Amino acid sequence: MTVKANQDRIIHLEDDVKDLDNRLSAMEIRHSELVGRLDTILKMSRVILGICAASLGLDGLLEGGMV
Repeated sequence: MTVKANQDRIIHLEDDVKDLDNRLSAMEIRHSELVGRLDTILKMSRVILGICAASLGLDGLLEGGMV
């Protein structure tokens, strides 16, 4: 291989590495956003579960003991 061919290969490899770096950065950002969304969903599900548990407990108390 000639020096020119090696330089061209190096340039193409550097471009490929830059593309991979950009893709990795984008994936890291998406991952952070996804983890944030999942965390929000988990917190909301805990609140909904607490509300359901409180309403069922309240219904059981009203039906069983007080009424």
